[in-house]
Amino acid sequence: MSDFRDIIIKLAFTIYSSPGVYALLLGSGISRDAGIPTGWEITLDLIRKIAATEKEKPKDFEKWYQERYHESPDYTKLLKRLTITPADRANLLRSYFEPTTEEREAGLKIPTLAHKCIAILIKYGYIRIVLTTNFDRLLEEALSEQGITPTVINTEDEIKGAMPFVHNNCTIIKLHGDYKDTRIKNIPEELAKYPKKVDEYLDRVLDEFGLIICGWSAKYDIALRDSLYRRKNRRFSTYWTVKGKLYDEANRLSNYLITEQIPIESANKFFTQLLEKVEALKDIEKPHPLTLPLAIATTKKYLPEDKYRIKLYDFVSEEVQRIYSNFSSERFVNIENNLTKETFQKRLQEYKESLAILIGILNTITYFDKGQYPNLIKLSMERLIPQKSTLQENYSFNRFPLLILTYSIGIIALVSKNYKNLAALFLNSYFYNDDTKTHIIGIINSERIFTNKLKKWLPNYPIEGTAHTLASDYLHSYMREIVNTYLADDKEYEEFFDIFEYLAGLIYLDIINEGTSIESTGSTIGRFAWKRGTPFKREGLPQSIERFIENGLNQGDKWSLLEVGFFNGSIERFENCREAYESLLKNISKNWR
Repeated sequence: MSDFRDIIIKLAFTIYSSPGVYALLLGSGISRDAGIPTGWEITLDLIRKIAATEKEKPKDFEKWYQERYHESPDYTKLLKRLTITPADRANLLRSYFEPTTEEREAGLKIPTLAHKCIAILIKYGYIRIVLTTNFDRLLEEALSEQGITPTVINTEDEIKGAMPFVHNNCTIIKLHGDYKDTRIKNIPEELAKYPKKVDEYLDRVLDEFGLIICGWSAKYDIALRDSLYRRKNRRFSTYWTVKGKLYDEANRLSNYLITEQIPIESANKFFTQLLEKVEALKDIEKPHPLTLPLAIATTKKYLPEDKYRIKLYDFVSEEVQRIYSNFSSERFVNIENNLTKETFQKRLQEYKESLAILIGILNTITYFDKGQYPNLIKLSMERLIPQKSTLQENYSFNRFPLLILTYSIGIIALVSKNYKNLAALFLNSYFYNDDTKTHIIGIINSERIFTNKLKKWLPNYPIEGTAHTLASDYLHSYMREIVNTYLADDKEYEEFFDIFEYLAGLIYLDIINEGTSIESTGSTIGRFAWKRGTPFKREGLPQSIERFIENGLNQGDKWSLLEVGFFNGSIERFENCREAYESLLKNISKNWR
């Protein structure tokens, strides 16, 4: 018997890639958890009730009945003996299949998880044919909840007028009948042979479809077994779920059909896991419900008016959750040692494509917001922190999406002078480092994301002839398209890019290292540092950065950057960090040529 995890994945891929090709064969095991009795159990219970009316308590009800009435137990004859009209028969059987208020509250005689999962698979179009030996209507009820009305075939007569399979979204073939029809089959003689038309119909199904068998023991259903033994076409596989092991007839039939046996704990768990895996495959290829222009237009509509505050929150949080779920899937889980140059470069592009909608939304908020929605920046950043991130973790490439968001939001915040959103990004977004609340800036800079090996794998290495600021040079190229809407001029883009990286380095120094310059700082060293020069050829900071600093110093403590909380609101602290950062830059550039 195959390993459950491997075979359930195989089955999920098979169903997903071949919708409508597989039929289900369901036995009483599917409805057992709902408390629905089998036809034979109903027959024996009716005999027990007859015996009770005659004040008999036999040990063997079947034998007692044969001796008392000189015939084998027969479901139809029993009903005729106990009732007069069809209505009487329906009322008698209702208690076996339809729940009382107490039973419904106890979760009995209502669709199980297995029924509900099957109904969803049918709704998606992955299953279209269901063969069942059950009399109940639990699957029909589950389908009704999904808005589906199946074609149900209970008798030989209904086969004549049935539409071809291809024209029905769902066909349920109740091989032994329905509990509301007294012609249901349950005794050995009735189960030994099907009418010719039923056999022919069944042969067509078994010839044209693959098969998933669940909850069927094959012990009593001789005619159904014979149909399966007649099955010659094996173009599609047969899967048989097994709780424990198959016995006798079932085992022989399984060997004949060359089935893939699937060990299961229950039908509920099996169909739940199957549906989850099929939905995972479905979600991967599902087109995004929004286009980027529509996402931006929707954000612009919601931003100005307070009545849309909740809608905007839901709009952002739903997109963040979609991305979080995507990045948490096995496809995006980063095992750094297993990355190759090709997979690394492919992942860079996948991150960009996956984040495009969210970046468009957050850039729009950052640029146009009047200070009402910095919490949406904080929500997005904190939700997308990879699990188990710590300051002690030197490198972690799965933080790259956070780095993209940081650069995008940060640059746009500087362009729009929206320092509240810059504060939301650096001052007010946190993660937990060994149960200690820590600013997110501690883990979102390129020096903590790219190893030296990954830097050398960046596209177009070496970039601009230098190996000293590889990550920054790559990000400069990577971010250009992302912020193009708000910075169309290339020169202006470069200026704001440099200002952002310089300021991010200062802020990191202030928050994480408390304004001191230490060798293991991890502070961002951007491409502006290369322009600044070396100890042998001092050129000074780029003019854009110098102007930014001069403008701030002229404003003193009234500088908007300080008023939102950076550098503790103190121009003196800013100057101290600036001196420490300059010292750090000098030390780092000693070996640059």
